[in-house]
Amino acid sequence: MSRRKGKVCSVENCENESVRSLSIEKAGEALSSAGINYKVSRRNRIHLCKEHYKKIKKSLKKAQKEERLRLTGGRPF
Repeated sequence: MSRRKGKVCSVENCENESVRSLSIEKAGEALSSAGINYKVSRRNRIHLCKEHYKKIKKSLKKAQKEERLRLTGGRPF
């Protein structure tokens, strides 16, 4: 059985294996507002470990809700 090496978390000074991969457009603002510094890969993706994803999940959810409201003209879904 061969073992594949997973991606490493893009947050500075974190060497944990990533569990999520998000675009910079989605996660960059949430990471910056949380005060987390990150490194950008060549493909403009941010890889996050479980711990760091958990920290920004709430702000990502809020941003998605605001975007849905904006697209529907403020009407509930």
